[in-house]
Amino acid sequence: MKFIIKISSSINSVSKLPTSIILILVLTSLLSYGLGLVSNNFAMAIPNAEQIQLSQRDRTNKLPRAIAKKVLSDASKRSGVRIANLRITQITPKTFGNPCIFQFGEVCTKEYRPIQGWEVIIKVKEQSWTYHVNKPGSQILLDPKVDVSSNTQLPKAIADAVLSDASRRSEVAVANLKVTQATPKTFSNPCRFNFGDICTQEYNPVEGWEVIVKVKDQSWTYHVNKSGSQVVLDPKISV
Repeated sequence: MKFIIKISSSINSVSKLPTSIILILVLTSLLSYGLGLVSNNFAMAIPNAEQIQLSQRDRTNKLPRAIAKKVLSDASKRSGVRIANLRITQITPKTFGNPCIFQFGEVCTKEYRPIQGWEVIIKVKEQSWTYHVNKPGSQILLDPKVDVSSNTQLPKAIADAVLSDASRRSEVAVANLKVTQATPKTFSNPCRFNFGDICTQEYNPVEGWEVIVKVKDQSWTYHVNKSGSQVVLDPKISV
């Protein structure tokens, strides 16, 4: 209403002008007012849209607390370092092209079967450990190139299982046997874990240990999985 009164007042003040000029002035005023409304509404809408996009991106990129705890727990078990003394230094959201790439495979096909997740780097003493984690947190894989041997001790339960097997096979008392070396390893697939001579390039990792036991004058080599449920003696050993 105020706008109409304003226009009427303007028309009265210029009533002596030709009709064509008066119409041009009215149309110009209407256009200016309409553009002002559109401009103001558009300017108000932009910040809101940006805020929504930013918040959605932040939620997507952020590593969930439960998954962060799982990764730190895995690093703690492998290294023997308390979780409180470990630190996540970098989190990068990633789309891994296929399971082979996700599993740190060195030779992978061009197949595109994406896995959504993160690359997580953890500071362990003087080392940086790289993990690949899928979005649900059901798969947490440590880069097999990471040297964990200087940070890890063979769990007693696994040592006991290996010594017990060696004692049974050799008929030597456990007290007379000794673990001389224990090396954490990621065997690229079950075939290699089982000391296969001819294995495919399949990457289906088995995490565990290579354990050497002194039996009389021999050194016996074992492969043991992480849980200790599989204890495999090198078949080349003469028992």
